[in-house]
Amino acid sequence: MKLFSRILFTFILLCSVITYAQDTTESLAFKNKQPRQSAPYFYRPELAYQIWQKFKLTQEANAGDILAQHELGLRYLMGEGLPADTTQAVYWIRKAAEKNLTSAKYNYAILLINGIGVEWDPFVAFNYFISAAEDGMVQAQYVVGVLHTDNLTVPRNWDLAYYWIKKSADGEYEPAQEIISELEPRVSRSIVDSLLSSEETGEETKPVSDPTENLTSSLGLVFIDFDALSDSVVEITDSMLIADLQIIGADSVVQELKSDSLKSLAEFVTAKRLEILFSLADNGSPEAQTLLGRLYEKGIYFNKNLLDAASLYYRALRNDSPKATQLFWKLSQQQQFFNLVQNESENENPIAKFVWYGLTSLNFDYRIVISDAINLLEESAEQFYLPAMMEEGLNSYTGRFGNFDPANGINIWRTAAQLGSKEAEIRLAASYLFDSIISTDKQKNFKSLLKAAKEGSLFAMVSVGLCYKDNIGTKKSLPEAVHYLRLASQRGSQFAYEELLRIYDDIRPNDAQFNTANKN
Repeated sequence: MKLFSRILFTFILLCSVITYAQDTTESLAFKNKQPRQSAPYFYRPELAYQIWQKFKLTQEANAGDILAQHELGLRYLMGEGLPADTTQAVYWIRKAAEKNLTSAKYNYAILLINGIGVEWDPFVAFNYFISAAEDGMVQAQYVVGVLHTDNLTVPRNWDLAYYWIKKSADGEYEPAQEIISELEPRVSRSIVDSLLSSEETGEETKPVSDPTENLTSSLGLVFIDFDALSDSVVEITDSMLIADLQIIGADSVVQELKSDSLKSLAEFVTAKRLEILFSLADNGSPEAQTLLGRLYEKGIYFNKNLLDAASLYYRALRNDSPKATQLFWKLSQQQQFFNLVQNESENENPIAKFVWYGLTSLNFDYRIVISDAINLLEESAEQFYLPAMMEEGLNSYTGRFGNFDPANGINIWRTAAQLGSKEAEIRLAASYLFDSIISTDKQKNFKSLLKAAKEGSLFAMVSVGLCYKDNIGTKKSLPEAVHYLRLASQRGSQFAYEELLRIYDDIRPNDAQFNTANKN
């Protein structure tokens, strides 16, 4: 049974040219990617036509033509035939939206939900999205369906989510068609059938096939569930672990992996991909750590090694991987594994000591008390096993198990960083940023975290979101904070989701349709 009880998010990912639209001809949105040409000695017919077209378009927009207003706004936004100007883009798209042009309502909602040229406001955006959806626009129907799943803008309602996504799928919108079957187990068919049957027949759908007609380059849909894997009957498949690599937020790395169509670890494994995976794992990617652990557990490519597998699983679960938690627990149910951990610990194996500590700290193993487990962790760290040093430093820094000593934690991380731990470098950068006592170059540390986030670190991704939220090391930007915290939430970070919800709650209108209280 495919269980996916997940918090559903969507990212409205705009084309890169849109992202950089600014009030300057130096904007990337204004730069054409065509070969540079020398200036002509005369106006070419097509250039003259473009000038005339711009004049007529502006004239018609000023005269109140809503189609011209929308088109002019898009051209200002993307720098097509005009200097890119976000302010002008928003002005004209909003005017067309206020006059009820369906595509303009949808596009203005995208600007609002991304905070592009306007103050970030997902609630006003929702009203425009649902208006466009009610007009029959399949893209808007899909988005409205998704927004009914994440419990951020409106209360989670799987029936309404299915209702809107089903309408979008029936309108042949591919993203909706791809996921509609996965939503079906979550809904009450009698309620959905009632909603669908109450509609007037023959309602027109409005697909937008031309990408220039709307701002969306892609609509990502990712299911996340913080509780689904607590069910021990859930089977974690190869394809699930491979698919998780698609959501790490490191686009260039994902493209290099070229793994989106692969279903088994046997066909996934190549020397090049393993090199990438180890780099991601070193940076703190729980997805890479979990997948590598699975390779060691199953003896795929590597010799079977349950200790290495367990160590990677524990590292991944400490980086908020629910799948790693499940795999680590299942491994702990094997008596042979328990015996291996104890025997190797007694043989002074630092990996085994680290794993035994991990098992005990999670109450997966009751053979020793937590104080003995902490001693094992310290012994492993003294043997310079980097994951153990990371964990010991984290325990000191956060006061886990009652030993609150941030200075000691930082010193341990410094030593680990000197020994080559990328995760230690990331933790240090974050501690320097968020610790008001430590005086460092906060902008430099923020840039380090930003780089790490783009290289797979989930912890860095959450930290970057908090920096944008609280104006730490960078200029405050709620749209950027939401972007990074959404990505981190998609990857399984409950802390990121809680911070994301706080951002929404801070501006939530006093309107019943947006009341998400007690809906988690």
